[in-house]
Amino acid sequence: MIRIAPILTAAFLVPLADFASGTELPASLHFEEGPVNTIVVEGNGSLVAINAAPSESECDLVFLTHARRDIVSSAEEAAPSGDWVAPEESRPFLEEAESFWDSWWNERFDYYRQQVTRRPVRNSPAGRYLSDGEIVEAAGVSFRLLATPGYTRDGGTWIAAIDGVRVAFTGELLLAGGRVPDLYSFQNEIPEARVGGYHGYLGRIAEWISSLEALRTEDLDLIVPSRGRPITDPGAAISRGIDRARTIYRNYLSTNALHWYFGEERMGLCAERVLGPDHEVSSMPLAEHVDLPDWCRHIGTTKLLVSDSGAGFVLDVGGSKSLATLRQAIDDGLLATIEGIFATHTHNDHTAAIAEAAEAFDCPVHAVPRVASVLENPGAWFLPGISPNVVEEVTEHEDGARMSWREYTFTFRDFPGQMWNHGALLVERPGDDPVFFIGDSFSPSGIDDYCLMNRNLMREDTGYARCFDILDSLSDKTWLVNQHIPHRFRFTPGERSYLLDTYRTRRELIADFTPWDDPNFAIDENWIRAFPYGQQASPGKTVALSFDVWNHSTVPRTYSVRPAGPAWATSEPAEITLPVRGRGSLELELTLPAEMQSGVHVVTFDVERDDDLSLPRWCEALLFVAP
Repeated sequence: MIRIAPILTAAFLVPLADFASGTELPASLHFEEGPVNTIVVEGNGSLVAINAAPSESECDLVFLTHARRDIVSSAEEAAPSGDWVAPEESRPFLEEAESFWDSWWNERFDYYRQQVTRRPVRNSPAGRYLSDGEIVEAAGVSFRLLATPGYTRDGGTWIAAIDGVRVAFTGELLLAGGRVPDLYSFQNEIPEARVGGYHGYLGRIAEWISSLEALRTEDLDLIVPSRGRPITDPGAAISRGIDRARTIYRNYLSTNALHWYFGEERMGLCAERVLGPDHEVSSMPLAEHVDLPDWCRHIGTTKLLVSDSGAGFVLDVGGSKSLATLRQAIDDGLLATIEGIFATHTHNDHTAAIAEAAEAFDCPVHAVPRVASVLENPGAWFLPGISPNVVEEVTEHEDGARMSWREYTFTFRDFPGQMWNHGALLVERPGDDPVFFIGDSFSPSGIDDYCLMNRNLMREDTGYARCFDILDSLSDKTWLVNQHIPHRFRFTPGERSYLLDTYRTRRELIADFTPWDDPNFAIDENWIRAFPYGQQASPGKTVALSFDVWNHSTVPRTYSVRPAGPAWATSEPAEITLPVRGRGSLELELTLPAEMQSGVHVVTFDVERDDDLSLPRWCEALLFVAP
């Protein structure tokens, strides 16, 4: 039985809302703003929902715009999955959820596709899947699917004429004011430029722009997104969104380290697909660069420092080839011994063979604390390209700590450039210019900030702003060395100012393009994260979880976290109040069922904030129960 009365009378609905532009919602369209907006169309004695409906209602049909798990969980409350209509591109997310998570326990390591993991946890097949242009009749209305990938790869928009008003239900494709929920969801490969997912900053923004341009041709009166207020001037919002996206992408390309690695032809292809053939993107001329000093050897992503005594000190050991070269150098008598290893950052092409090398050469491993914590417990983290190979013991050095090795002086620096879990090593040797080994944070063409999942925080107290502060504190004679590059280089003060000023401009552009109270929420997917991300567990036992929370806001905030599923995962909400820019941890305990099956189990968590921000099933943790 369909219950219509609550739809018409419940105080939490806005059936005839008058928004800023003076445009009213159609009488048959009922809307309530929420974590996932309640959107219901009523007609011919039936109710259909777009993603979510009031809990008191029983819907005949639910139209999904995409298959993120907050959307899917809302749809489950509105109707069984057999009563769903979804885009064809959502099929693998809905029907292959369990197989994805079963394999994810291992596939999360050495991972460079960089896709958001906010996927459904269990299989929920839709009753029907539609391709672009196909139509479904429901509640006396024709709903036509317009494929609109971009914010998500499976995004679809439902176009309908309701009471004479042309409406588009867009999911999270576009928010009021021409904004988007975040930037990290756009990370993606760019095949035509031979750019993989890891290097694909805003890689799906071209598809997003194409989707909006297709939406523009629909002559719409109203856009109703799954978050935030309805958009009553679709043309203006679409234009603002496209202009903002292109301005951000142009800014990014102008300071990009990939110009050095990939060359102007490939970067030009990236520019053309977003900005058009007449893009005229200008990048900074290459900084001064010369050969490495004769005491430094380049071996893949490894740098070998050689003492006058014949001893060696290694920066990064990323794989078997580098390790074999180091072994051969000792066997051939070119190197007497290796006395230490420094890990610049946590990507596997720099760390995968560190543990094996430390054992082979019987030498210590050195790192700054935020790198050491990943090396010693990689399974507790989900970040790009982490190797599963555990380094059992790492000597930690706080920022600014100094160490003497042979005739060299080392200064260890916390250097949150290419990624937040990143360090650097200033090397000074009598009679030579200082050399600052910066991992992968800069190239002669600019900034290595092409992967949003690396946590390139855009704040004055950390991220690249902090890196520029450190560079400015060094002697003008200091050379920089990137682990991938067989040269040393250095920026002039003017080049450093250009890079930093452009970066700061991008921060303001992103703030205008996203709805958060600070743009770092839009670029830092891990502003709240479960720790450990993955852990082994036993049936009937209690497991402990922490939630690292970073309040990027410029005002104090109170955050709470509680389990959202599966049903056995219950706990009282944990709460913390954090100062401006403050970090802290929330603690939860979960007791596993005694009869729990072996395999991978995914626990999801709801996040709330004291300004009524509510994020259902926002983050997850993995539990592996052994057979």
